[in-house]
Amino acid sequence: MTVQELLDWCVANGVSLDTHIAVRAKGDYFITAEKVYVDTAYFGNCSDGSKWERENIPEDEHGDPDYDNAPELLILDSGRG
Repeated sequence: MTVQELLDWCVANGVSLDTHIAVRAKGDYFITAEKVYVDTAYFGNCSDGSKWERENIPEDEHGDPDYDNAPELLILDSGRG
């Protein structure tokens, strides 16, 4: 997938170009349209992602991250877990 194809995908799917991007991968991989989608993310082992969560995900009534009301991210997924 080229950068232009990714931009075209975002436009066709109503994804704002201001949407943050998260990558799900273990190693290098080639991005295809089938592996691009919008979803919420959980950054369990990523310090940069954890920082993003603290800054962008609201807290629930117990002070925990409210993932049900988290902003969606553009996900680039290798499918390799």
